[in-house]
Amino acid sequence: MKDVITPQTNWCEDFFDDLFAEHCLMTRSEGEVADITGFLIRVLRVSTGDMVFDQCCGVGTLSLALAKRGFRTHGVDLIPAYIAQARREAALGSAACHFASGDAYTYVTPVPCDAAINWWTSFGYTPDDAQNAKMLECVFASLKPGGWFALDYMNAADRLRQLGPEGKTGYRQEKPDCTITCDSRLDGDMLVKDWVYTGRDGRRVEKRGGGAKLYTSMQLKTLFEGVGFTNIRFFGSARGEVLGPQSPRCITVAQKPEA
Repeated sequence: MKDVITPQTNWCEDFFDDLFAEHCLMTRSEGEVADITGFLIRVLRVSTGDMVFDQCCGVGTLSLALAKRGFRTHGVDLIPAYIAQARREAALGSAACHFASGDAYTYVTPVPCDAAINWWTSFGYTPDDAQNAKMLECVFASLKPGGWFALDYMNAADRLRQLGPEGKTGYRQEKPDCTITCDSRLDGDMLVKDWVYTGRDGRRVEKRGGGAKLYTSMQLKTLFEGVGFTNIRFFGSARGEVLGPQSPRCITVAQKPEA
């Protein structure tokens, strides 16, 4: 049996489902999450009790981890099932988290937050810069004056190196109950991915055509400045090293100006 899912107007609603959550969102190791939260606490310059806005929070992995470190969090995600999962986890741990289902292109927190994050490439899902900037505008509007924001994104230089002269690459991952293949290719400025989940029972689920724009750090800087952010810095990973051509990530950290 084969299910093939091609991108709709908002391909995210089809792509981000229980399969993706099970095999990608809920497999982060405690060590990885601890390293990220430690990095965020440093670069966001937050103190215990501060409120952190988690834009595109998924199943709430980072919100819940920050709450365990003494912070209040407010997460939003487009997928209602992910928000339901995050709420269940927060209730089990009596975490100081609030989770809402909403569209990151329009969602602004009810009250201004001390800091904000957008992690694991939850940005750039359209080739339209103006549309992508709407997410940044919502973060900007959700922050208190002086608040800091961290965006975790692909490093375009490293991805282009991986794609090579043919402009495509792929990988295969064996899981206990399925095999996942992911083929990446360039389509204009977009890095497009085709995913195939093959269960041990032979059932295949194919998800084709979702992707994100390959922004360089300077292009991201232009977007951030256009929204109003200042004091923009870049890091190559959550270990805190300076961004370089072969860095695994491009993390942008920026500040909403003081009033």
